[in-house]
Amino acid sequence: GGAIQDRWAILLDGLPVLGVVHARQIHGPGLRFHRDAHTGLRLAPPGDGHLTVAPGLLLAVSVADCVPVFIVAPERRAVAVVHAGWRGAAAGIVEAAVVAFRDRLGVRPDGLHVHLGPSICRDCYEVGPEVFRALGESEPAGPRPLDLRRNLAARTVGAGVPVGAVTRSAHCTRCGDVPLFSHRGGDTGRQIGLVGVAVRP
Repeated sequence: GGAIQDRWAILLDGLPVLGVVHARQIHGPGLRFHRDAHTGLRLAPPGDGHLTVAPGLLLAVSVADCVPVFIVAPERRAVAVVHAGWRGAAAGIVEAAVVAFRDRLGVRPDGLHVHLGPSICRDCYEVGPEVFRALGESEPAGPRPLDLRRNLAARTVGAGVPVGAVTRSAHCTRCGDVPLFSHRGGDTGRQIGLVGVAVRP
């Protein structure tokens, strides 16, 4: 509603950027490439990731237990952000982002830096055997805790990103000391993960 639009406007007013792009997230592997910056808030077609080389454009995903994955190609001055819950991870959203850097921009996986942002931790994230199976993990007999960030880190390295270029947040959205929204904790709010290319002075 209007309050949400106001918050986006406050964000844009407070940062030296032109605009921000967001989309309805569908827990899939879809990634949008944004060639040019625009002014204001733009809603892209549904998808779970964004990639750009356009200075002044913020890329946004919303999360509340899922993992915001930030990807940077410093030499190419290109960035991406993806929303990765277990369904998106199983669908290959992170691998799709690595491929997009290569195919769209000619950036090899060893030229990327990846950060897995705040999300629900292993201790707070108990899931059924079907989730382990979907993610290629050893399937337990019943519900067990799952470390989704560890799985995503392994997928990122498997896609060719160097181990030393992959970092993980220590913050949990449910049990951490930093107050964050948690879907499993009963919150209806969402964090927004943002990344962009700075406008050169």
